[in-house]
Amino acid sequence: MKKSFAAILVSVLFLLGLGLVMLYSASYPYAQKASLCHGDLYWFVKRQLIWGAIGLVGLLIATKLDYNLWVKAAWVFWVAAFIMLVLVLVPGLGMRINGARRWLKPGFQPSELGKVAVIFTLAWCLDRGRVPIQNIRFWKCIRFQQKLSEFGWGFLLPMSVMGFIVLPIMCETDVGTSVLIGVVGLCMMLLGGVRWWLLLPSYGAAAWVLYEYLRRDPGRWGRITNIGTDVQQVYAKAAFALGGFKGVGLGLSRVKEHYLPLAFSDFIAPIIGEELGFCWMVAMLLAFVMLIAVGVHVSTRAREHAGYLMGMGLVTLIGLQGLINLAVVTSCIPNKGMPLPFISYGGTDLCVLLVCAGVLLSIARHADTSEPAMLPARRATNPFKARTLHG
Repeated sequence: MKKSFAAILVSVLFLLGLGLVMLYSASYPYAQKASLCHGDLYWFVKRQLIWGAIGLVGLLIATKLDYNLWVKAAWVFWVAAFIMLVLVLVPGLGMRINGARRWLKPGFQPSELGKVAVIFTLAWCLDRGRVPIQNIRFWKCIRFQQKLSEFGWGFLLPMSVMGFIVLPIMCETDVGTSVLIGVVGLCMMLLGGVRWWLLLPSYGAAAWVLYEYLRRDPGRWGRITNIGTDVQQVYAKAAFALGGFKGVGLGLSRVKEHYLPLAFSDFIAPIIGEELGFCWMVAMLLAFVMLIAVGVHVSTRAREHAGYLMGMGLVTLIGLQGLINLAVVTSCIPNKGMPLPFISYGGTDLCVLLVCAGVLLSIARHADTSEPAMLPARRATNPFKARTLHG
């Protein structure tokens, strides 16, 4: 586990360092002109450094703590996230930026806390209901013969944990984060042993509601039907093309100067591609791949089932968020504001992700290397594929 611990730490620090360098390069043209920054070229970097310092302290604390404490305190985080998400919608408490109300004064984004609160709480729920989940049978449920405790632990409670966090986020018109939480929750429930036929109707209904919601919004529906024609996506592809293999040089991007507004936020990857070139883009991708692959390995060696689920949830969150961001800037999916983990400007996101990395490091520190890897509970019923579960 020492090598795994080092690999996670090196990956995170590399991405963090790359992000700070590219944040300055991508933000100083905007900071020079914006009245908010008063001509301070380092305005965004200074704030990112403050949040990064807080996040690194959180990473150290999370690394030293036993990861089980996060599971035990899961409901505290969940209740706090739910209250803050509701307060965002209260006039005078919530901040409206670029037409969206997603921040609490002076700039904290509760949806970022909501992501990890859902992961911690789902790990607690699915760990407590691990044995009942395996006993759920379709014919018993349709005949209402299934025990309420088993059906509740295995399905109703986990879905409620996600639903009450996703609902206020949807009211903030943050569709991307809502979908991200839903997909992460789906992965955790499947890994935890929840039967797919229980999830299929609920997620099918949610997908239909989401489709109707997007179809009736001309702006969002236009993004879906015209993938790749969005102005930001067009200039993002141009930035990658201009960068080529070696890049035009650090700080010499032309796209950030005139064509790509707020490039230091969700569209920072094209600036990396333009200035540093294909080689550094590959290095960044390899860092993400190493972080995710080692995170999966560490999670499967967790001592408890809750640690396994929590680790897999955090790895899925980081991986999906990065994948969505890169898919947007390469015009593979419609334009959706999703920061690139550890690199894009965004204090709350950076701080929360650093704490998540600390939790993964804690799992690595307390991993039981003498036992086989942790597997989902439902797969243990197959004598040909199952391996011994901890406890």
